[in-house]
Amino acid sequence: MVAQDANAYYKRGWLPIPLGFDARGFPKKPMDDGWTSLERRPEVIRGLRWADAKGLGLVLGPVSGNLAAVDVDDVDLAEAIYQRAKKTGVVTRMVRTIRKRLHLYVIEAVPSRSRRFDNVRWEGHSFTIELKAQGTQVAAPPTPGYELLFDGAPAKVPSIEAAWLSIAHALGVEMPAGEGGYPRPWQPAVPQGQRNGSAYIEAHKLREAGMPLDQALEVMRLRVEAFYAPGDMRIEEALATVRSAYRKGVVQRHKFLGGVPVDLGPGHGI
Repeated sequence: MVAQDANAYYKRGWLPIPLGFDARGFPKKPMDDGWTSLERRPEVIRGLRWADAKGLGLVLGPVSGNLAAVDVDDVDLAEAIYQRAKKTGVVTRMVRTIRKRLHLYVIEAVPSRSRRFDNVRWEGHSFTIELKAQGTQVAAPPTPGYELLFDGAPAKVPSIEAAWLSIAHALGVEMPAGEGGYPRPWQPAVPQGQRNGSAYIEAHKLREAGMPLDQALEVMRLRVEAFYAPGDMRIEEALATVRSAYRKGVVQRHKFLGGVPVDLGPGHGI
């Protein structure tokens, strides 16, 4: 990889790293030890092993401005998301991977840890979805085999999980219930790893029941304080997720792929 490729990503606020071949021969493996602890500084990037690189990766999370990526490990669903994006005018950054899957980039309001969903189903297929965020990296163009589909700025979302739930809802993707998938609404005790997803699902239930937004905000405030496990999720973030769920069908630019809305903020043309 040439220096100007890494420099271009640096100027966008992201941390590029050189990649080598993994065990399957794909240019996806970080070459430098300690890459998860690198700082995004010019001298750090220049000191990496670019001369021997077989690919270029982007470190996700706070070091890259809360950059995250939905990793869709199914060829047909990847193509369906791409075609839906073209139809609805979504301009968030998308990359077709070396195996013809998809990386869909977003910027999280608050960084989250990566999550993996197995046994996701769509159109008779069973596959894996990874929400790649803090502590991970993704191979990116000009890595051989990686094709830039949309070069728009990554959409700003409350969380990568909220963005993925929106896409899944829009395209009829079936997620496994419970742990690792859609949280069950109205659990008597919401565990730490399901706080954001539970708030999102429960807010939609209240909206579908016809509850006004101001009442839903109060209900969800009480639920989060009483029944949600304590953690990094502040009450303001939970209420922002509720407001996002209530925007369905109200303002077009707040929709993601034409389905359940996430608050993408101004300037994303959605």
